[in-house]
Order: sequence, then C-alpha cells, then structure tokens
Amino acid sequence: MSSEPEDLVVRQHEDITVVRIKLENLSGIMEIDRISRDLVRMVDDGGVTKLILDLKYTRFFSSSALGMLILLAQKLNAKGGKLVISHPEHILPLLKVTRMGNLFQIADDPKAASKLF
Repeated sequence: MSSEPEDLVVRQHEDITVVRIKLENLSGIMEIDRISRDLVRMVDDGGVTKLILDLKYTRFFSSSALGMLILLAQKLNAKGGKLVISHPEHILPLLKVTRMGNLFQIADDPKAASKLF
C-alpha cells in the first residue's frame, strides 16, 4: 500500500497483513487517530481479516492507543478475523494494569504471530 504514512509499514504474507508501527511514542491523539483510521480502513474497505500489529519500535503506549487496539480487535472479530500483537514487551505493563491482556493474542515477533492464525 503505497499511500501509507512512513510510520506504518504494511506487508502482506499470504492472507496475513503485517503492520509495523514505526513510532517510538504512540501517545499523541492526532497520531493515534490517524493510525486508527488507516487500520480500520484496512479492515473495513481492504478486506483484512488476519492482522499482525508489530510494535517493535514502539516504546511508549498510551491508554488512548489501547483504545485503538480494542476498536481494531472488535472490528476484526465482527468480520470473523483476528488481531495478534507482536513485540508486545513495552505494552505488557499497560495490559496488566488495565487487566486487558486476555483481550489480545500476543507473540514475540511476526513469525511467531503468524502461527497463531
């Protein structure tokens, strides 16, 4: 997808879409809104049902960004799809504190994540 911003890298592996967020700090409302719109568009208009969200470069993740993940997971679930988060090490404390860790499947890296589909 050539129209994606530089902070999103989208790769397709068979029927799995891998989106790597290349922002170190995912807490700004404008960035979260834009990324959320892009990801929801992929699901709603692009037919994506198997999505790996790779957070390798993301070090700080706000509660607003967590809301984005919840929305994305709900959209995918409604379409019979699935969201897997890879490189979750920096959001695990937030998932633990909010007790939302069981809402998402997580994997160490995209390769391990692809095995969860």
